[in-house]
Amino acid sequence: MFKTNRSLFQLIASGVAAFAMHTAYAQQPIPLNDLSAFTTKSSDWKIVGNASADLTKENALVTSPGKGVLACLHEKGKYGSDYELISNFKHGDLDIELDFMMSKGSNSGIYLQGNYEVQLFDSWGKKGAKYNDAGGIYERWNDSKPEGEKGYEGYAPRFNVAKAPGLWQHIKISYQAPRFDANGKKIANAVFLSVVLNGVTIHENVEVSGPTRGSLTAEDVPMGPIRIQGDHGSLAIRNIVVNNFDKKPATLSDLTYKTYYGGLAETEDLSKLTPAETGKSESLNWEILKENNNYSFVYNGRFNAASEGEYTFRLQASGNAYLKIDGKDVIKPEWKSNNEFRVGKVNLTAGDHKFEFFNNKKDGWMRPVLGLWISGPGFREIAFHSKSSAMGGGSNDPILIAAATNTITRSFMDFRKDEKAKRTRVVHAVSVGSPASLHYTYDLDKGAILQVWRGEFLDATPMWHDRGDGSSRPRGSVTLLGDDMFLGKSGKSKWEADTTGSGYRPKGYVLDDSDVPTFQYQAYGSNITDYISVVNNQYFERILKVNNPAKDLVARLADGASIEKISEGLYAVNDKSYYIQLADKKLKPEIRGAAGQQELIVPVTNGEVKYSILF
Repeated sequence: MFKTNRSLFQLIASGVAAFAMHTAYAQQPIPLNDLSAFTTKSSDWKIVGNASADLTKENALVTSPGKGVLACLHEKGKYGSDYELISNFKHGDLDIELDFMMSKGSNSGIYLQGNYEVQLFDSWGKKGAKYNDAGGIYERWNDSKPEGEKGYEGYAPRFNVAKAPGLWQHIKISYQAPRFDANGKKIANAVFLSVVLNGVTIHENVEVSGPTRGSLTAEDVPMGPIRIQGDHGSLAIRNIVVNNFDKKPATLSDLTYKTYYGGLAETEDLSKLTPAETGKSESLNWEILKENNNYSFVYNGRFNAASEGEYTFRLQASGNAYLKIDGKDVIKPEWKSNNEFRVGKVNLTAGDHKFEFFNNKKDGWMRPVLGLWISGPGFREIAFHSKSSAMGGGSNDPILIAAATNTITRSFMDFRKDEKAKRTRVVHAVSVGSPASLHYTYDLDKGAILQVWRGEFLDATPMWHDRGDGSSRPRGSVTLLGDDMFLGKSGKSKWEADTTGSGYRPKGYVLDDSDVPTFQYQAYGSNITDYISVVNNQYFERILKVNNPAKDLVARLADGASIEKISEGLYAVNDKSYYIQLADKKLKPEIRGAAGQQELIVPVTNGEVKYSILF
């Protein structure tokens, strides 16, 4: 939060600054080769190539030369609007997402339209969260009210999922600007449709009655710039992408339909059959049917793309369905249940295009459903079906497991190493939850910590609903560590991912007086104990003890696309996704390359491996 001086307000209002004439473009990365996309009066803001923060020192951010990262190196104690950064474009409805890195104890904020702040703050390890914590929607302010009552509204994030200082975090904000009538009178408040921090939705549909504290203007405005606070500490930002929703939406018109009944195959040539009914419709709707099963129907119409660009079609339909634009598949023929979605994308020129939709259902147990949502250049997703035609996905009540005390749940656990990788299932997974809202999953078959996360504990709906599939899911901001064998032998060019040649035998776990488990197994001829505990509500400490360790025994603490030494004993993994911190700073781990990745390896010569996982 910060206050605005009159001279800056006059500069913006008068339109003297160049950015007053520009608007944001749809789905556009903001280049960070220089500061030309912004205006600032301060030399604190710089373009750099990389950044890191000191975990032990307040406001200590270190940068290296280059391009692609926006850094604010600010001396605490100097306040005022001169230190802020203002975009050279104005916006109304907008999605913005970016990566940010906080220095220890730092404080900043992103102001939508210059007026509505989402807080950026070093909230790492705080048990709860308030409106002024990371991801919070800042409070409004009224100086005329008595002390203690000046601040009002303000919305805390649902969960505190802030990462440690010096780690890259990701935030995505979907914002709907206030609405005004033809006379300029406000008729609807601004709304934060969603705020997603580190993969967790922390706000949904939060209406803000007016500008938050430190706003650029006292009253709501239809258009305004992005402002980033720079007078409360140092931070870094990268990968800024904006999607400005300022264009006309697509339309779907001249819809006609044909219906057919009987046990028809989805590949049936309907052109050779006489339709049971034909007609026109204002919107897509399965309720044109006279039967709830054993049907096929086809919609044809005119789809108008208001602007050239990529369009996304999201379809919900019972049974077999496809969608074509200009005779080409956008959504290919496929069977799905009525609470699943299909998604297709296509680049279109501006103008009219032929629309065709087909649906065939022969499953009597499944109710008919038809929903189609479309988004495109400069407009948010809108529905092209009647309200009664679609069905809310995931209609089953969730079965959730909390961790008010230390809690252990065994289940299958699915994960993907990256977005393109196939799903892998861990069949002997043990998930351990804590009241500190820090949780992890342990693979009993490999002695590996698969993942850690911050937030709520588990969603057991896939495991316990109906017949179930035996799996559960984390409910928080997940950091994937990996599922390879933790221990191995040195001298090998490739790490043994599984237990081959190790003589691995799991021995379960024992609980201490606080129900914290110590895992036990045998490997390489030794008995091993593995104890993971929460420290200061912030991170995990792991102590692995090996009885009579074998010669050349080593432990792989981390692997990833990159491993960077930050300071003695502290290493950042996977582009500063998480830290590994060694208890013994004198220990010299090896960072080695393998198959395009990097590994952090330490010897187990003294029979103990002790380190912390900070995320």
